[in-house]
Amino acid sequence: MSSVKAGMLDAYTTSAGLSGSGADETVEHKLGRVPQDAFIIDRTTSARVWRGAAVWTSTQIFLRASASTTIIVKLF
Repeated sequence: MSSVKAGMLDAYTTSAGLSGSGADETVEHKLGRVPQDAFIIDRTTSARVWRGAAVWTSTQIFLRASASTTIIVKLF
């Protein structure tokens, strides 16, 4: 979606659909490095969203959701 760099801080915002199965779901990103954390900016339902068990990479993060939802997430 969008990338922002201000001084030493860089971030990437993307959207993804999560099925709500409670299992790890892959979210692709273009941050260019392994994110330190993620902030859920918005979601289409009241689903809880949390970090999955798989190790994040420079191109993918893994999230889980309690119900089907579409999220907007900022990675930094």
